[in-house]
Amino acid sequence: MSGPSPAPPTPRTGRRLAVAFLLALAGFTFLCWRDAGRPPVRPVSGGTFVGQDVDGRLVQVCLFDQDEGWQGWLYREGRVQTDWFSTTNRNPPWQATVTGRESDVAPKPPESVIASTTNVLKLNATLPRLASWGVDTANLSRQFEHLSFRRRTGLKLGRYGGTKEFHAQFPKLPAGTPIFARVNALMLERCEMESREFTGGIFAHLKEGYELDWPATMSEWALTKNWQLRLLTTRLVSFCVWSYDETGGNGNHSHWAGENFVLTEDGLLHTVNLADLFRPETDWQHALRVGCVPKLKATSAPRPEAVLNKDVALDVFTLSPTGLQIYFNPYAIASGADGEFVVHFDYGELKDLLRTNGPALFLPYAPAEAAK
Repeated sequence: MSGPSPAPPTPRTGRRLAVAFLLALAGFTFLCWRDAGRPPVRPVSGGTFVGQDVDGRLVQVCLFDQDEGWQGWLYREGRVQTDWFSTTNRNPPWQATVTGRESDVAPKPPESVIASTTNVLKLNATLPRLASWGVDTANLSRQFEHLSFRRRTGLKLGRYGGTKEFHAQFPKLPAGTPIFARVNALMLERCEMESREFTGGIFAHLKEGYELDWPATMSEWALTKNWQLRLLTTRLVSFCVWSYDETGGNGNHSHWAGENFVLTEDGLLHTVNLADLFRPETDWQHALRVGCVPKLKATSAPRPEAVLNKDVALDVFTLSPTGLQIYFNPYAIASGADGEFVVHFDYGELKDLLRTNGPALFLPYAPAEAAK
């Protein structure tokens, strides 16, 4: 007579999955609890550094904190290339050569170089001369410290899971002036809104990554936004905002936006649209498009006449101490590989088109006086 049948094997696989799920859930809960206790806005290294070149033009360098170094942007008043640089470390001494668009026809100028000093509140900028060959050094001082806004959702366990992270940096404007306080609050509101939009739907993101068996690099999404100040007065403020989304796919993922605001008589902050600056009885849009063509040719745009197409929007702009800048994002008038293009109009070029009231009244260039 045979003995009793052996007991069936213990279903250890199911238990292991249950334990792994519980551990993952506990880890996810801990990370959410930890991040919820951290303020999303914190001071960060870097800042907005300003000075003047030998011609008396404004020179600005914006340093944005990266995980392993600096992302920097060089701006020279009246010269509108989106010149940038990066470093592999944040601790001085460091220096970086600036990368910018080069003209296909003009001689290649000497390189611009940004370097640290022994004082973290100072930078040195070696810049090519505008009127002659050679270089000069501009000493830059930090005008504004930067704040960082960061929000992250999701969880990664090896190659499984996924995350979404929003990270923005912007200058902290000084207290004591009504428009500065309102702009600080507005930038924070924008970050709150945009971070919720980007990091939302995390469970759908995790589900999609699992179903499509994404590699780890495709399930870690990020959106970076860096605000650069172009104009700051007691009535007008203008920012150039560069953003980059890491959400998979090929192509140029960089994007430029202009954020322009005016403080009205009722004490409210209003967005400035391009039409608010120009006389409605003039054909200012056509005049701007025609004026953009030779300026785009000078920056080696492959198809400068594309701007004459009315389907090309003139809605990305900034204001500066001497003029108006119009930005054409990648794919707007050229391929993504060609990148963005920027044109600068001195206020004097626009004197017959600018309003003498509304936001235009507060431009550094006084259109009311010029019209006399």
